[in-house]
Amino acid sequence: MSAEITWAVSLVAVLLFDVALRRGTTGGRGSLHLQPAGNPWPRRDRGGNGPAFRGVAPWLALIVVVLAWDVLGIDTGPRQYHLTISALSQAYRPLNAAVLFVWILVGIGYEAARVRAPIDSAGARRNESAPRVQENGGAFALAAGSLGAHHSTAALILPQSPAAGVAFWLAVPAAAILIDAEARHSRGHRATAEEFVRFISTARLANLALIAAWGFAGYHLFAR
Repeated sequence: MSAEITWAVSLVAVLLFDVALRRGTTGGRGSLHLQPAGNPWPRRDRGGNGPAFRGVAPWLALIVVVLAWDVLGIDTGPRQYHLTISALSQAYRPLNAAVLFVWILVGIGYEAARVRAPIDSAGARRNESAPRVQENGGAFALAAGSLGAHHSTAALILPQSPAAGVAFWLAVPAAAILIDAEARHSRGHRATAEEFVRFISTARLANLALIAAWGFAGYHLFAR
């Protein structure tokens, strides 16, 4: 029961913060205003689906690695230690607290990235990446589907040490920080975390799916 209360309080706090960020785009009361990003991504002079896809490739690679680890972790035998994030976070309370903190940051950062969408000269928020999202998103969904379809190869390639599992999941946010830092020095060739979020969530269906995935992940990790 205490776990459910903790998750529910965290969820409400994130939602209230996100509502304040959303109101900030219209200047409503009780709002938090963030300045729009200076430049849209992909950059106009970096046009084309190929460069755009290469610009988000590090983020897609990180997602594929995380999915592969978690899927293979689920597929471990009954006498093998599961190295999924849910199993490890339940076994180690400090890791559970760290994962909850990251989950909260993701919820707030997602909305912050979306409300900071660049604004054009007419005052409208730009939506330049929508056509590319559908094309590249389809390819990524196909790759993820292939990964799920072949996960029965067993998790023999994963270590069986819980310490290795904890190290992997601590390395994931560290890798994300490094990818973001490198992107900020790439002169627009690669997407930062904020730009990647806007890139994959432009379509309404993608936005709703990502929000649902975030909510379900929180319930699965902290409230069940």
